[in-house]
Amino acid sequence: MTAEAAPSETLKAPGAPMSAAADRFLLLDGLRGVAAFAVILDHVPSGELGALLPGRYLSVDFFFVLSGFVIAHAYGANLESGGRFWPFVRVRLIRLYPLYLAGLVLGTLVVGLRMLTGVEEGSRLSLVTGALAGILFLPLPSAASGAMLYPLNPPAWSLLFELVANAIYALVARFLAWVVLATVIAAGAILVIVTMLNHAEVRGPGWLWSHVDAGFARVFFDFFAGIALYRIRKLYTLPSIPWWAAVAALVAIIAVPVAPQWAAIYDIAAILVLMPLLVGLSANSRTPGRAAAICTVLGLISYGVYVLHVPIWWSLHLALSWLGNEPAANALTALAVVLLAGVASAVLTRFYDKPARRWLSRVAPGRGWGKSRTVDAKKHG
Repeated sequence: MTAEAAPSETLKAPGAPMSAAADRFLLLDGLRGVAAFAVILDHVPSGELGALLPGRYLSVDFFFVLSGFVIAHAYGANLESGGRFWPFVRVRLIRLYPLYLAGLVLGTLVVGLRMLTGVEEGSRLSLVTGALAGILFLPLPSAASGAMLYPLNPPAWSLLFELVANAIYALVARFLAWVVLATVIAAGAILVIVTMLNHAEVRGPGWLWSHVDAGFARVFFDFFAGIALYRIRKLYTLPSIPWWAAVAALVAIIAVPVAPQWAAIYDIAAILVLMPLLVGLSANSRTPGRAAAICTVLGLISYGVYVLHVPIWWSLHLALSWLGNEPAANALTALAVVLLAGVASAVLTRFYDKPARRWLSRVAPGRGWGKSRTVDAKKHG
């Protein structure tokens, strides 16, 4: 299992009407969807199709950079002027939790059925422990360095890292002057270089306990680089590229064939330079006509595709095995999962995720997104 892409928040500030500026972010939504579907090839046997995108695990870095950009857009002004920590964390948890929980439940059911039918060996205690930890959004503690953080839905590792990055940003946002932000990014770059070279044998490290340090290094750099990109965009008019060029660039970055001895070097370059550059150049790009509609749909289903595709693949594999048809490692299998994940994401987003988030927004403790009492007191004299 290699790296997955983390989802980002809506590209429109909460409560704000759609504007020309928001419309320009549609391309980032579309790229998010393209990256989410590319990730499927990292987890589903796809034969030659997967070989066409050997660097697909780098999608996670695109998502982390995009997440920093989007969080700065939607919440940066509030946090940097004293916005409260817990209401922000509450908003982020409500955004991510319903579909995450759906993936966890499906993954737990499939793994449990595989154990009951003898298809998979495993400890029932580990299954229960993993499910209970997962309900709390926590990784499964393990003394085995080769163990997954989230064995019941492996892609969730990057969600954990994103939440940690969100929480750190909420705590330090008011102190992030340009000099401080530049220092944080430089430190993150050093950590990326050191950890990626230390785990050079792993493509896209971060999903196992044995290389969890590289995962944290990647999100540390990527997320704050995204924040810096958004700040730069507010100060200057960034150059832009056509939507089709942005899509081609993303595909090219993850499609470059690299010799094993140079893979870590290329990955470092992609993380530190190529993915941030792609987000920056795409932020002001227009998406006309049908391209805009496609980007909108891709943005809406991208998170569901990301967080549901592994349990869906496991379910398909188990069902076909029961029917005596072991799924082949070819493009047809991967395309079947792509289709199922896309449809499931669209349906669950519309009929489960949105209603669940509305309900959680009403009942979850800690309501009151806004500025701190100190800031409000100063504002009112």
